[in-house]
Amino acid sequence: MTETINIALAADSNYVQHVAVVIASVMKNTAARNVCFYLLSDGIDEDKKEKIQTTASSFGAQVEIIELSGLSLFDDLFTSGHISKAAYFRLDIANLVSASVKKIIYTDVDLVVRGDIEELWSFDMQGKPLAAVPDLGIMSSTRLMKQKHDILGIKTEDNYFNSGVLIIDVEAWRKGEYAKSVIELAASGDLPHHDQDALNKVFYGKWQELPISWNVIPPVYNLFFKLLKSSKFRDKALKAKRDMRIMHFAGRYKPWEFAKQTCFNNEYYDYLSLTAFKDASMPQPGRNMKGKSLTRALWRLKLADFWNSIL
Repeated sequence: MTETINIALAADSNYVQHVAVVIASVMKNTAARNVCFYLLSDGIDEDKKEKIQTTASSFGAQVEIIELSGLSLFDDLFTSGHISKAAYFRLDIANLVSASVKKIIYTDVDLVVRGDIEELWSFDMQGKPLAAVPDLGIMSSTRLMKQKHDILGIKTEDNYFNSGVLIIDVEAWRKGEYAKSVIELAASGDLPHHDQDALNKVFYGKWQELPISWNVIPPVYNLFFKLLKSSKFRDKALKAKRDMRIMHFAGRYKPWEFAKQTCFNNEYYDYLSLTAFKDASMPQPGRNMKGKSLTRALWRLKLADFWNSIL
């Protein structure tokens, strides 16, 4: 029997529509049909849970919804406009999914998958409990890497990963009780990047690097100048820009906040049209749109395309 690909996502009712988009993007880009999505729910409305099930079923995938709204484990962790309680659920994945699950891919829900998820699933973790993509946005910043050294003890020349896409060796997490260590550290409240910082500290020297293309964040797909001027990161950024397996809308600019625009959020809208949320009223501006400009976002992408064409 073909091995099941396990994928975990977390959301509340406000973000569950984007879970459906991730599911559609995964399934449209893989030949695999033995995919099981684990949705870690923070009180998602029943009608929206049904829409998630309908969406997954239309692609021949399974969904197991794990309701965690009554779980007090994460009550004391930092939350804000864009960091919800559900964002922390990934930290305890190993203890939340079935004991039969040995490995799982975790993804944030503000992204679209463009490559075959089976390739990511098959990645050799080389015995490490965690695999992730280096965060070139942070690593290319002298100020931020000094911050990570001062707070987390990470050497400025070492890698720091983005936690939006992870491969988790669930068995290793259970044996090492890693969830307990990460949650306790995240609860300290002293970490600028919250659970991502906690994960980087706990797994420092114990994680396997994934290709940048499997988690392409705005500093990379916008080809920020600090990356282009870096001999260490330029080629990696250019290669990832040209072969985005996952486009991750990390940061303030979310695809659903603006009307459909080619090269920016058109893929989000295309995958949304394949889900049970296709009739949702769009766009959906966030609570804080101050300073956000679609014109600016499109200008950054056009400038990135220019640099990409000549470098």
